[in-house]
Amino acid sequence: MLPWGKSRLAAAILVLGSVLPTAQPAQASPSADVTFAGTGGITLHGTVFRPDGPARSAIVLQGGSDWRTRNDLRVQAEMFTRLGVTTLVYDRRTSGYSKTQRDYGVLADDLVSAVRALRAQSGAKDVGVWGVSEGAWVAPLAATRTADISYVITVGGSGLGGARQTSWYWGNVLRHQGISGSLLTTLPVQGTRFAIGAGLFPEADYDPVPVLRRLKQPLLALWGDLDINHAPVESSRIFADALAGHPDHAIRFVADGGPDLYATSDAGFDRLPRVVPGYPAAVDQWLADRRGAHVETAAFTQRPTEALRPLAWWESVWAQGIALVLLLGGFAVGGVASLVRRRGTRSARWLAGLGTATVAGFVALLGWAQLSGMKDLGPVIAGRPLPWLAVQALAAATVVALAITVAGLRKPDRRRGTIAPLVAGLVFVPWAVYWGLLVP
Repeated sequence: MLPWGKSRLAAAILVLGSVLPTAQPAQASPSADVTFAGTGGITLHGTVFRPDGPARSAIVLQGGSDWRTRNDLRVQAEMFTRLGVTTLVYDRRTSGYSKTQRDYGVLADDLVSAVRALRAQSGAKDVGVWGVSEGAWVAPLAATRTADISYVITVGGSGLGGARQTSWYWGNVLRHQGISGSLLTTLPVQGTRFAIGAGLFPEADYDPVPVLRRLKQPLLALWGDLDINHAPVESSRIFADALAGHPDHAIRFVADGGPDLYATSDAGFDRLPRVVPGYPAAVDQWLADRRGAHVETAAFTQRPTEALRPLAWWESVWAQGIALVLLLGGFAVGGVASLVRRRGTRSARWLAGLGTATVAGFVALLGWAQLSGMKDLGPVIAGRPLPWLAVQALAAATVVALAITVAGLRKPDRRRGTIAPLVAGLVFVPWAVYWGLLVP
């Protein structure tokens, strides 16, 4: 199989194609709103975009996990319309899908319903599906469920499970901020493994390979060479292996393309409100001839992904929950009790206060990092964001207070009121090492 990048003729077509689409009008107007029934009888709402002239094809767009309404896919809808393709975009279902609950089979059946609605509304016989990111799993799955879908285009499809891919992406985000050291394990690796164990990461180990092997329709799989989200080097190899027996598939990379093939001014770490120029040209060329196998090998390298092993018993949700209860109970409750009853030593009270602040600070930081997607964690000093550096300093001070408290136990009069903070302190040390608080 000849890589497209080595064909002079293909290169010339790409250059010409990249000029022609941009010379056409920059906007497309919606021509009709449609409603159709999704899985379970839910009513879904969409909009059809029509090209000015005769349509060469029709397509339905499936967004990723950040897609909510049809307007989120308007940039892509306008791109396809400029290429002469009638395009349907619709609002994602609001029931049966959330941060912690999703079923790609349900989304695939919704997409099949959207295809049938577009065929009925437009009269088109040649109707494809397009999926980006998470949608790059849904679109091929939908195509295996009906012959009404003529072809499939995926953008930023991950060949890896969602948890492994997300962990890799979060690591990229942290490194881009100049972060190094233990936090690169604590947040993207340990934090993701814990989220999986807690049931907070739906479809964490989804495997797209069986679906790709069953696919019959022609497929175009695209990635940007600046995609820091979907591990394109590894994912493209997985796609290529899964599609090895498929007669009509293409695997390509688009120069200067960030995640989801948006243009980027920061090597993939930002998103400009337009697609990268080479993207329409690649789609245009493939739509003209979907036959044959054309596999392009990535001409760039990336940091490899890391497999996420299951939690051991001592890492499990219940074990970590017990540890957290002991920590907060011993530090906070025990510390307050010693103050009220005027028992315990000064070092024990310091141990209780520092331990409480450390545990609370760590939990808050972990929660904020997850919610923010690991972005904007604060000024970075010596490879550590300032909030993390502060929590690590509190952890070190807690250990010092623990050592002083243990040393004072040789005097019987200093033992009263120190048991609860002391027990919490002994639990704190291995807990803090595990979460990287006492590791550089």
